[in-house]
Amino acid sequence: MNENDINKRKLDHLKIPIEEDVQHSENYFKYIKLMHHSLPEVNFEDIDLTTKFFDKQISAPICIAAITGGHEISKEINRILATAAESEKIIMGVGSQRAGLEDLSTENSFKVVREVAPNIPLIGNIGIGQISEKNFKIENFKKCIDMINANVMAIHFNALHELVQDNGNISYNLFRSNFQKIRENIKIPIIAKEVGTGISKEMALTLENLGFDGFDVGGSGGTSFAAIESKRKSYVVEKYSRNPADLFKDWGIPTPVSIINVRKVSNKFIIATGGLRNGVDIAKSIILGADIGGFAYNFLVSAWKDYQNDTISNTIKEIRTLKHEIRSCLWLMNLKNINELKNSSNKRVILGILYEWLNQ
Repeated sequence: MNENDINKRKLDHLKIPIEEDVQHSENYFKYIKLMHHSLPEVNFEDIDLTTKFFDKQISAPICIAAITGGHEISKEINRILATAAESEKIIMGVGSQRAGLEDLSTENSFKVVREVAPNIPLIGNIGIGQISEKNFKIENFKKCIDMINANVMAIHFNALHELVQDNGNISYNLFRSNFQKIRENIKIPIIAKEVGTGISKEMALTLENLGFDGFDVGGSGGTSFAAIESKRKSYVVEKYSRNPADLFKDWGIPTPVSIINVRKVSNKFIIATGGLRNGVDIAKSIILGADIGGFAYNFLVSAWKDYQNDTISNTIKEIRTLKHEIRSCLWLMNLKNINELKNSSNKRVILGILYEWLNQ
């Protein structure tokens, strides 16, 4: 794929989710109910949202999930997101750094994140396709870390997305052996990140045994990359009577199921992404077993508004709204802090299709 193709794809991935409906058709979090406590006896303002992300403390269990990089507009979006994240002391992840490796002129769209956010935890990002290449070089993985001085690296698992896009990488036979080289040479935590199709219990165990330090479950329920590729109309549909990107729009394991799948086999760190819409969904994710909730779409929308108006106010407001919503959940459940929420599995009810998923 040439540099112009990558740049266009990065811009498409920014604009299409804002301009088109590319969300999964089902909101799985609506099937989770939290138990109300009629007499909250904790002071609302005293509720402690702080938590740890590996060895760093953050102000609340919120992550700006991987969104973008590799385009001049992406640089400005990343600047906005990182500035807001630094101000509010939460985590941020960057989009795939493949573009920064293949086109050095795009490196600044990633580097800007650490420049404006010197203190918060940052998550780097590269795909299974790049790790699986025959000419894979450990130096490229290290470049991704150095590009943003990453505290943690994510390797994203995006098989469906690669399958439905033009010239996608659909050969991963070398992944395990190449990952072992990474594991032997890289000391910072590495997490396995799905991007909208979720993680099964068997896959979670496999990834645990390979040596990953944590998970971003990236389940179905939010933005569908298959739907994005359908809107891009980039697939050579002349080959087939139906566009695979349309057919597989809703493919995947729901995010709540993925959280439970991973927690059953691993005590390692879990970020919940995929269809979270508000702070209540973060609370629901944590009570299921996650440590932190992550958002891409919410922050893409807020950052796009900020980009158009030369401000960061919308993104700051979104973070503060999420914090208020999480604190409100804890207060209405009479809980003092995030750790108490993690240990309140008896205070949630699972209904409908989600119950069926978990009890088949």
